[in-house]
Amino acid sequence: MYRRTARDSFPDAALSALNAILAIRKAKPDAAARVDREFLQSAARPSDYLLRRWAEDNWPEAAERWGPAYPLETGRTLQDYRDLAARFLVVADSQARPRITVEIEQRGPVEIELLGPDAPLTVANFLRLVDRRFFDRNRWHRVVPDFVVQDGDPRGDGFGGPGGAIRDEINRHRYDGPMLGMALSGPDTGSSQWFINLSPQPHLDGTYTVFGRVVSGTATLSRITQGDVIRTIRQ
Repeated sequence: MYRRTARDSFPDAALSALNAILAIRKAKPDAAARVDREFLQSAARPSDYLLRRWAEDNWPEAAERWGPAYPLETGRTLQDYRDLAARFLVVADSQARPRITVEIEQRGPVEIELLGPDAPLTVANFLRLVDRRFFDRNRWHRVVPDFVVQDGDPRGDGFGGPGGAIRDEINRHRYDGPMLGMALSGPDTGSSQWFINLSPQPHLDGTYTVFGRVVSGTATLSRITQGDVIRTIRQ
């Protein structure tokens, strides 16, 4: 089961598998050495720091083999950050806050203003996926009435994505209206899954990056049901 989670962008399933392996190990102390040998020798070092941090807290033998959880590796250069600043921080407001339209089959469009100056990493990542048509034909895999609608997982089970992660960009915006937020499985685990809150949700403030606001189509949002298809997202 653990190996099947390698392509997941969220570590939830991997953590569940690791907890199950650890439970087996503790239930059968005489087999602990065998578990360590057979699993750890074949399991590659996880790229997700949350898995390495779990090992530090729960499984010293795994932590020793996988190495420390920190520091995080962003894969970005100084020039990458300069380019983001030039794209979202030193341009006209209309350029820094581009708009996208989410076309939902049989429901209608939703127009969203992206908040480039407040969450440049998240907005740039989202637009990159839009340009790749990553979200086209995806289904809303999570719909909770009067709470959120969530998309961004082509697998449709809440654990899929393109891999990789971006840092959280906590800002002053609040979930006091229909806002676009980045779904997480822990700190700095944002990737492709995003949500729109359907009602004020103050408990989300300061935890989930706000990177857009709905400017039209709130009636469309209220009609979305789980499994509805996103025809496309376009700028």
